[in-house]
Amino acid sequence: METELYIPIKNYLESQGFQVKGEIESIDVFAIKEDYTIAIELKNNITLKLIYQAIERQKLADDVFVAIPKTALHQHRKNLKHFKMLLRRLGIGLLIVEKSNVIVLNEPVEYNLELSKKRNIKNCIKLINNFNNLKSNQNIGGSKGKRMTVYREKVIVLATCLMKEPGLSPKELKKITGIENASSILQKDYYSWFERIDRGSYKLTNLGLQALTEEKEKTK
Repeated sequence: METELYIPIKNYLESQGFQVKGEIESIDVFAIKEDYTIAIELKNNITLKLIYQAIERQKLADDVFVAIPKTALHQHRKNLKHFKMLLRRLGIGLLIVEKSNVIVLNEPVEYNLELSKKRNIKNCIKLINNFNNLKSNQNIGGSKGKRMTVYREKVIVLATCLMKEPGLSPKELKKITGIENASSILQKDYYSWFERIDRGSYKLTNLGLQALTEEKEKTK
C-alpha cells in the first residue's frame, strides 16, 4: 500500500533535518527545512497520473520527488532508463523505497538541454547525416517493420549493379556507384545478398535476387 511508503520516507527526511507531515492539502508528503520545502507523491506503480501530480506539486514546493517501491522498478525495468530521463527533463526527483530504506535515484535538478546536446553531438551529427544522405522518401512515419536506411540504399544500389553485370569487383562497383565503403558492405554482407565467386568478384545470391525484385516492386 502507498501508506507503507510513508514511514520510511518520513524517517529519511527527518534524519536530514526536515519537519515532515502527511496529507497536507492534496500532497502525500510535505516537508520543511528552514524556508526550503519538498513535496513527495507516493505511488506503488509508475503511471502517467504520477507524473501529472508531480508537475502540479512543482507549483507549490521548491522541489518535488516521486517515491515508489523497489518492486515497481522491476516491473518497468525495460523502460526504467526512459522514465528516469523523463523525470530529469521535468526536474522531478525519484526516491526508491525498499522496506525501511530510502534511496535517492534522481535529484530534482534543473535539466540542461544544451549540455545534453553537447554530450550527444555525435548522435546529432549522425542523425542529420542520415537525413541528408537518405535519397528515397518511402518510409512512412509510425509504420512497423523494415525501413529504408542509408545502408540499405547502398546495398540496393550495389545489388542492382551486380544483377545487371555479375562478377564485378568491389573496386569496379565503387567506381560505378561512388559508394566509398562498397568493399566493406560486400565482405560483411549483413543481408546475405552477395556471394564471392572469385577473388575480388561478386554476384547476387538467390536471396539477394528475390529481395531486390521485391524492393523494385515497392517503388513501382
